[in-house]
Amino acid sequence: MSAPALKDRAIFLAWIAGILLAGMLLWSLTQPFQARALLRAVNKMFISMEDSRRLSAPLGRRPISANPMGVWYSTLDSGTNMFVFAIMWDGILIPCGALVSPEGKVAELLPLTEHARRLLDRLPPKSVVQMYVRRVEAAAAKRSGQ
Repeated sequence: MSAPALKDRAIFLAWIAGILLAGMLLWSLTQPFQARALLRAVNKMFISMEDSRRLSAPLGRRPISANPMGVWYSTLDSGTNMFVFAIMWDGILIPCGALVSPEGKVAELLPLTEHARRLLDRLPPKSVVQMYVRRVEAAAAKRSGQ
């Protein structure tokens, strides 16, 4: 391979690495903003469904390895935490919230949209839903062990 071709390839790879690095940096620095925006969206959903539950604040950031993809929130007046995440089923993302008791058990799985409610009713409860419940409970156990 000639020197100019090698130089062009190195420049191209440097651009790709720079774009990836900038994207990771942007994602990392906007996490608090994303968590607050999600909190407001979930609280608006509770208000629209005339549910008295409310999320109060995102809980501290945890390493990715300690959590499945989602965000932990404290709830107002209940002493439980909620893990907001999405269930993936047949290529469809179903936004859900899992109310987790202080003992680390999922007390209730809440669909966060009307469409999610319809889809969650059609999911096979023994397979997909239980897998996500186990993941959330495992993440809760890791959180309490820290």
